[in-house]
Amino acid sequence: MTARSALARLLREPRRFRFDAAVRVLMHAARRADPADAARFRSQPGLAFPPADIVAIRPDVPAQADAPPKPPELTVGLMGLTGSSGVLPRYYTEVLSLTLRDRSQSLHRFLDMLSHRMVALFARAGIKYRLHRAADAAVLSNPPAPDAVGAALLALTGYGTPHMAGRLAAGTDPLLHYAGLFAARPRSADRLAALVSDWLGRTVEVEQFAGAWLPIPPDQRSRMPKGRLPGQFNRLGVDAAIGTRAWDVQARIVLRVGPLDRAAFEALLPDRPALRRLVSLVRAFVGFETAFAVNPVLAAAAVPELRLDAAADPPPRLGWNTWLPTSGGPRRRDAAEAIFEAEIVEATDPGMTPLRPTIFQNTGLAA
Repeated sequence: MTARSALARLLREPRRFRFDAAVRVLMHAARRADPADAARFRSQPGLAFPPADIVAIRPDVPAQADAPPKPPELTVGLMGLTGSSGVLPRYYTEVLSLTLRDRSQSLHRFLDMLSHRMVALFARAGIKYRLHRAADAAVLSNPPAPDAVGAALLALTGYGTPHMAGRLAAGTDPLLHYAGLFAARPRSADRLAALVSDWLGRTVEVEQFAGAWLPIPPDQRSRMPKGRLPGQFNRLGVDAAIGTRAWDVQARIVLRVGPLDRAAFEALLPDRPALRRLVSLVRAFVGFETAFAVNPVLAAAAVPELRLDAAADPPPRLGWNTWLPTSGGPRRRDAAEAIFEAEIVEATDPGMTPLRPTIFQNTGLAA
């Protein structure tokens, strides 16, 4: 439920809301962190038993022409100076009822002016001792106030160090939302798939042991003896390796996302911010030791016809969103050939910290 729809429901059915819920809705609607600024609290006159925490709400409070608009008036039934739940002797409630019967609002407004701060402090206490409410209030503050709950959650994820979480292209919101998955050990493929699937709202499969080519440092390459130079790493079946790189089957995973429609597929191309945020989030989860690639899968029915037309929207780009037509009629299998290496995305984005170019694709292209 959005803040606007919740506010509309509060205005329509105020008695169905608890006090804390109503205050939270008004705080989000007004973008205020202090309940005293988000609403004007009034007490219910009379000695009748209050039907609910919130008796009534008045959103259109008149204000002077040169004054800012006033916050909504919220009539509460759970506490106040007068009424059945009031703290003053019953005599004051009886006097208030008599003045209201004479159509005089002066005493009622005076008592509400005094009780407003009391009810606002009660609402603020409810925010202070509820973690999710305290986090909301910190976000609504202008400027944003330090969030103790968010700092604790970031510490659980391992990104509580100052300026560390700010370097992520995905931002801190996903870290806070998935703090439980980040804090759990070990960080398994199932948890990674659940995280990415929930964040994207798509089906995600993690292909493990996809493998990658790792370059062999020059001082660790196999060499036969030559002249006065001794050989090294040249024992067959022990430590000998031909070439300048070696295949490591556990050095890389592939995140297969989809099948997707055309718009969702185009959003995960390397030059789009959605892929950069996804790579940043997955990198924060798997760490720098594991290489990975993102494989957006385009549904068979959404594969476009190949046309070399610069005016096409989106334009065809070789290796990204182009496929040769099949001779056997309509395509039956989903298009899963687009694989984007995370290190290439990180290296081409100036806002992301690239890793060392050590991982190679199966095609031999260096990251």
